[in-house]
Amino acid sequence: MSISLEETIALDLGFDTMKPNDEDVTPPPEDVEAVESVIEIEITTRKRRGRRKETKIQEYGSLASMIAWMAFLFVWLFFYASNYGIFENIAVVLIALLIVGALNAVSRIPIQGEGWRARTSAVSGIAWIIFFAGDYGIYENIGIGIASLLIIGALNVLLWIPTAGEGWGARISALGGIGWLIFLVLWLPFANDFALIYSINVYQNFAIILASFLIMLVVVIAPWRSEIGREVHREPGLLPRLKGTMAGFILWLVFIVIWLVYFAGNPIYSANQNVSVVLLSFAIFCAVILGLWLPWARRRGEGPENWWAIGLAFIWVLALTAWFWFFADSFDAYQNFAVFLLSLVIMAAISGGAQWKKARDFGALDWDD
Repeated sequence: MSISLEETIALDLGFDTMKPNDEDVTPPPEDVEAVESVIEIEITTRKRRGRRKETKIQEYGSLASMIAWMAFLFVWLFFYASNYGIFENIAVVLIALLIVGALNAVSRIPIQGEGWRARTSAVSGIAWIIFFAGDYGIYENIGIGIASLLIIGALNVLLWIPTAGEGWGARISALGGIGWLIFLVLWLPFANDFALIYSINVYQNFAIILASFLIMLVVVIAPWRSEIGREVHREPGLLPRLKGTMAGFILWLVFIVIWLVYFAGNPIYSANQNVSVVLLSFAIFCAVILGLWLPWARRRGEGPENWWAIGLAFIWVLALTAWFWFFADSFDAYQNFAVFLLSLVIMAAISGGAQWKKARDFGALDWDD
């Protein structure tokens, strides 16, 4: 049986905190107050004494570690740095700094309770050692550095997120998102090296990134499928529409991946025509989703107040589709971007003018009647 700090101090001071079971013995109020006052003073004294000792050790330790790091930095720069490249010197300085930071964190974090998790997280920072290899360029080294940091983040996710209850789903979702980021920061700088092994064009490169995003999306959402189903089951017709929307979005991404891999690189299609295909597929996807949700919204008396604005947006996307397919090749990239901006300004002007007219007509009503 464990006793509290107050009971331990009371026993040390000679006070008996146990009450007899066979009789009701109640000490006078002034005695109780005196005992509590003595115990409180002793607790405060012991805590202050322990805190002062711990703080002095931590302060001297932190100061000594920083002095040691500065001394190491001076010795390294003066005697050894000239024998290595700039990236290798940066790596050495970071390693030394991480070691000092981890040691200070371990000395300040108690090991009781959840302290071991915090200590493990602090020590894991030492594992984030960035080796800037001379055989790689600046972008490859940056990618390696970010990926190593993300790996440490994934390890801490496993360390801190519990497995009970919904924790397992949070673990899978977090690891899925971090895993995709690791792939992304490594793929972007090293894609050209992969192209030396297996020839890929720029469209296929983008398709690989898009396919990885699609896989990540499925991994992140999959653990919460049952939870989402229980939440939306109360609304009749809502669950199948959510499933249809998600399935439509995934199919749209799959179509773009297939187009980029097998058709976009064909010489018969230009880059502008590939943009046109993506725009047209997006318009079709939005039309299907609108047709899926419009009847449900009307039955509930909900939905956008200005359906014509949605129709205007469809017209704009279709107009851009026609431009990029039939006319954009006759102009350069800057001119096509200018056309895009002009069309966007025209759309905003039409929509803003309609809203202003509606507000003016609404304000012109005779509210006195």
